[in-house]
Amino acid sequence: MKAKNLVMKNNRIRIDEIKTQETLNEVSLMRELKANNIIKERVELYRDFTVNLICYAHTTYFGKEYIHREEDIKGHFTWAFTKVIKEFEQEGIKFVDTKGVYDYFFDYFTHQFYNFEILPPIKDYMSFWDDIFNLHPKKQKNIMKVLIDLYGVFDSALDAKKSLVEI
Repeated sequence: MKAKNLVMKNNRIRIDEIKTQETLNEVSLMRELKANNIIKERVELYRDFTVNLICYAHTTYFGKEYIHREEDIKGHFTWAFTKVIKEFEQEGIKFVDTKGVYDYFFDYFTHQFYNFEILPPIKDYMSFWDDIFNLHPKKQKNIMKVLIDLYGVFDSALDAKKSLVEI
């Protein structure tokens, strides 16, 4: 039996089947973090952003019978996304060029959220993203690749003028 894993293709997370689950040991994980200039505190920040987005979208989604047209989907997602951006700004964290982050998550939500007739429980979404954002030994290599790619998308949106030492 093949295991289902996450991979990044064309800026979209896909669940692909592979025969083996290659993992990183602690040293390899630290090398990947260092080689890609990944800062733990920013990983936590980006996880918080993602969790908030999921919470707003999931708790305010009334189902396909109400949100089914493309404009309804875009409106619902944009509302949730904008709400998260504004809350982060209130905390002094400013994202300036959010197009990449918006497009990334809109694509994800379009395929993994709005397309379902019955929405999976929120804990399923949280578990999915926790696997991506958790920095622990034995992290699967393909999930680390997704984290590296997503980290870059977030980093390009973060206000570079703000002192990231605080974050």
